[in-house]
This record gives sequence, structure tokens and C-alpha cells, in this order.
Amino acid sequence: MVRTLPLKKAPTLQGDRMPLREAFQEAAVSSHHPRGRFPRVVYPTPPRLCPAPMVARNNAITIPLMNPDPALIQKLSGLEDYLASKIRGQGHVIPRVCSVLERGELGLQPPDKPLGSFLFLGPTGVGKTELTLECARYLFGEGAIHRFDMSEFQHLDSVKLFLGDETGMSGRLGKVLESHTRGILLFDEVEKAHRLIWDLFLQMLDAARITLADHRTHDLSGFYVVCTSNIGSQQLMRPTRLPFATLERAVLAELHRHFRSELIGRFDEKVVFKPLSPDTQREIAMIAIGEEVDRYQKMGIQLTVEEETLELLIRKGITKALGARPMKRTVQKYLGDMVRERMKTL
Repeated sequence: MVRTLPLKKAPTLQGDRMPLREAFQEAAVSSHHPRGRFPRVVYPTPPRLCPAPMVARNNAITIPLMNPDPALIQKLSGLEDYLASKIRGQGHVIPRVCSVLERGELGLQPPDKPLGSFLFLGPTGVGKTELTLECARYLFGEGAIHRFDMSEFQHLDSVKLFLGDETGMSGRLGKVLESHTRGILLFDEVEKAHRLIWDLFLQMLDAARITLADHRTHDLSGFYVVCTSNIGSQQLMRPTRLPFATLERAVLAELHRHFRSELIGRFDEKVVFKPLSPDTQREIAMIAIGEEVDRYQKMGIQLTVEEETLELLIRKGITKALGARPMKRTVQKYLGDMVRERMKTL
């Protein structure tokens, strides 16, 4: 569709018609406005992509109607609510993650790409790894996440432990790809890895194929690739009244100073996680307590956690250095000790 133009011939979206610049020049020469003003030019409206099985009227673009598995559709419909119930304080992250996951599960990603790729940025203990674990648990079940601590591969002599070597020895990554064809590859603290490994991600994200040091080529088109990083965390943890959008831009700017733009641009989503507010800390503690109380209830043990105990667990389970990462372990230890002491007095 093209709106009205004060031109002899309206420029169109097709390349074989009058170029837009030539049309503007012709209008400037041939058009005579009564008040001597330059003629008003309205840009052509781009075609709208119509959902299947509709057809875009002017361009005859047909999107075939697909018939995805109803069970898969129902499962994906519950993904966002499930993640929101497990991950607190990151409401801006979950819809963006679900968008990539749903496209991957519905087969809408290009076949020569991973199912999806993410770069999660933020301080330690705000939910980056936990969100990845919950995504894997919901989509694939237990045991489908393959986690690599990239701080173990900082030095050149440790790179072969990750990539393998020319003698045919498979590295950590190769062993996973040899025995699995689907799941989530999680690379924690990717900024700490050696630069040779960074170059490897260009292959992984661009062509979903990777040739390791043992000369074996592996297909990653059945995997989601998730990298986490603490780059820019100081910007987020510093006391400030700046809006989060401003802090987010500062973190992404620091990311570009650390990594090459061609690597950053290959990720489907680059998401900055917020620091945990006091209300979010409380919600995380209550979730951890609820899970542990349910576990004991299945054993026939009834537990009631009072407000004083909740406040104690928040103080002990959330630290400035580690965020909420120690929370589950703190709850398990504290409630376990309570049950143990009570059992000894029976």
C-alpha cells in the first residue's frame, strides 16, 4: 500500500521502479505549490507480514499454515508462568527468554543456527544460572543442561582440556557433544575464558557447527547456548538513583569494550539482570523455604517457619558477594538442624 504522494509516479517497494531519490528530485522540479512550499512527501507503507494462512494483499506473500503438536503448544503456553514462579525480581528478562525458547521449540530458527543463544549479564546470585537451570528442567527434564565453568580455562595450557588436542583426545566440550544431541550448553563466567575459546563461539553461534582441536566436527543445531558474565556488575551494584535503563546501557557499553562486536552481535538476546531488591530477597527466601517444607512434609514431618526465622534466613542466605546463591543451602542447613535437634529430644 502506498499513501498519496504529490509526485507524477509514486515510488514503490519494488526495485525495478523509479528510485525514491529520483522521484523526490522530479517532484522538486515539476511540482508547483501555490504558496511556494516544497511538496509534502509521504513514505510508502511497508508490507505487513500476515499470520498463516492469510496472504499479504499487495505482495502475494503466503505463509503456509503449520500444524505444531498441540501438546507442545500447551507446554510452551505454560513456560512463562513457570519461570516467573521460580525466578523473582527479573520480570523484564523472562518474556525475552521465552520468545527465543518458543521459536526454537517450534522450529522457527534457521536450521544452520543453534536453537537459541543468550548472553546473561549481571552480578553473582541474581538468577542467571538459576534461570538457565529452570529452562532446561522445564523443556528437557533433568540432566539436559551441560555446564562449563569457564574460569577453569583461563590459561593457554588449559585450553586443550576444553577443546581436546591433536592426538585425538576429546576435551570437555567434545565429550558432551559426542554423547548428546539436544539440551542447553551453559558457559558460566565466559569473560574469564582464554581468547582462543572466544573465537570458538563465533563458529558455534554463526553456523551451529564446531571443529575442535581433535579435528572432529560437531552439530549444535539441537542446543541452546547460554553464556553468563559479570561484566559491568559494578555499575549495577553502585548506590545510585539512575533508572535501570541507564545502567543497562552502561553495562552493554562495557561489554562492547571487552568483547568484539561480531561476537556480541551473534547472540539472540543480551539481557542485563537487576540486583535483588529487599522485597525480591524475601520472595526468594520464601520459595526456598516452601520447597524444603514440602520435602519434609512428604517425609511426614510438619514444619512451621515463623517471621523471625524468615528474617534470619534472609540475612544468612543472601550476601553482597554471592547474592542469593547460598540461600538454598542455608535453608537446608538451618531447617535440617531444627529437625535433627527435635528428633534427638523425642
